[in-house]
Amino acid sequence: MASPEPEQVFQVDETPDQTVVSQLGAKDSNKGGNDEQGEEVVNILELGIDPTSTETGVTNPDNETTKAENDDENGGGNLVVKKDKKKRKKARPARPQVDPSKVPERPPPQTGTVFNIWYNKWSGGDREDKYISQTKAEGRCNIARDSGYTKADNVPGSYFCLFFARGLCPNGKNCNYLHRLPTVTDIFNPNVDCFGRDKRSDYRDDMGGVGSFLRQNRTIYVGRIAVSDDIEEVVARHFAEWGDIERIRVLNSRGVGFVTYVNEANAQFAKEAMAHQSLDRNEVLNVRWATVDPNPLAKAREQRKLEEQAADAVRRMLPPDFLEQLSAGALQPAKKRKM
Repeated sequence: MASPEPEQVFQVDETPDQTVVSQLGAKDSNKGGNDEQGEEVVNILELGIDPTSTETGVTNPDNETTKAENDDENGGGNLVVKKDKKKRKKARPARPQVDPSKVPERPPPQTGTVFNIWYNKWSGGDREDKYISQTKAEGRCNIARDSGYTKADNVPGSYFCLFFARGLCPNGKNCNYLHRLPTVTDIFNPNVDCFGRDKRSDYRDDMGGVGSFLRQNRTIYVGRIAVSDDIEEVVARHFAEWGDIERIRVLNSRGVGFVTYVNEANAQFAKEAMAHQSLDRNEVLNVRWATVDPNPLAKAREQRKLEEQAADAVRRMLPPDFLEQLSAGALQPAKKRKM
């Protein structure tokens, strides 16, 4: 007759922390006393779990990986659990720039003869007189604080929010238009601007409005500038918020300036964002499209810039392997055969 197997005895060298035992489901002392607590600790040590951890099977969060000890006697091959510590930067939702409850739902006051439901304004008499109108803008966009994702980020080809550029959008993340700055990768139909408004064949008499589809204009005219010693630095600081600037020219004697952006969409955004705004001296700016520079050197420079942008757009569409072969000179033009 076989002798009975000796009873296994587990010896604990150190007493675990009482808080750890309570987190692992130790029973009340009134219902089981210290015997049940001791049995619970023995089971923890048998499974190879670190009693100093706050969760079963997970070590201190300071460690990158957690690995259960393999039990050779039981022949078990426990899985190795790896914890990814990379923190993905979540996109920030766009914030409402104004209180939605304070936005009036009534139509704007009549200043013309025909009400345009697309632009939500009156036409035929509402053009601004640059010498009389001194109305200050109601709000101003703060790119660092107001930018964020909206519903339009999930829709390819979405346009930018006109009210966001003016600092007056109450919708925030629920807006159907983009709440960010345009980039060179944002390509739109040349017949519309970055806000989706239709262009005209000719500019308005006061060079305001959306613009013309016959010319790619990247320069805006800024009038009513309060002249100071550091006026060029002030203009550059305020207009650099809306995109990369190629060139700035300020005429101190006349209080006007010309700002040329690298991207046309940024010029369109800046024209709406800085209309009726002020710089550092509480003036009210008159922002319009700039006319064609008659200087032949300026025309040649503009033509060169357009060619560079077209070449850059073509390079973005080509596969990277083909571009590497081009840069290495591996692709040579085929030699003409002699007849």
